[in-house]
Amino acid sequence: MKKTETKSLVDSMIKDFIDTCPHCDARAHFQMLFNDSHTTSKGDVIYYITFRCVPCKKLMLKTMEFQQNRYNDNAEDLKFIGWQDKFPNDKIVYLSKFEETVPEDVLSDFKEGVLSLNNKCYKAAVSMFRRSLQSALLNLGASADEDLVVQIKNMDSLTKDIKDWAHNVRIFGNWGAHPQDDNLKEVDEKVADEVRMFIEEFFNYVYVMPGRVAKARRTTNPKKEEK
Repeated sequence: MKKTETKSLVDSMIKDFIDTCPHCDARAHFQMLFNDSHTTSKGDVIYYITFRCVPCKKLMLKTMEFQQNRYNDNAEDLKFIGWQDKFPNDKIVYLSKFEETVPEDVLSDFKEGVLSLNNKCYKAAVSMFRRSLQSALLNLGASADEDLVVQIKNMDSLTKDIKDWAHNVRIFGNWGAHPQDDNLKEVDEKVADEVRMFIEEFFNYVYVMPGRVAKARRTTNPKKEEK
């Protein structure tokens, strides 16, 4: 397949395009806004296509790949591979659920940790997760001179289940009260993802659920809340 043929195929595939929106989670029609391609040093052709979700009006970027025949260096001989990357992806979009309840400085570090994890930078991810978690604990009244496990243990507002989970997150036991005590030599994807999952549940319990309860109270008893 020549590059001109790949363009015709892409145009036909994105006409009346339907996909699941990463923002509103609806299976919906998308309007194509931009479509251009890049040829790699190996001769592969990557299309970058920007769409707008018709129902929620938010943007999505997708890439489509055509791979050059490695045994044919003299002419275009492209093979359709398919859709590749999608941005924003699910791991990034789900962070929006924390935006109304988690303090901005705490969430900013957590978001950077998620991006680092997605890019396989596991030590960077864990470092940012640690900053996020300890910032949250300090905001909630924890002592800055205590090790992280002790900070969590001494938080009266946390349940026994969360405290037990924190005790069993192996890397937490290596974290002292200060960033230079991180001990990141053994960090891999499994460790980084374990820390991410713990912090998500921590956020849900400490910020999200209380926020939902307060919102429900304002909805059901608006006059009482005003007093």
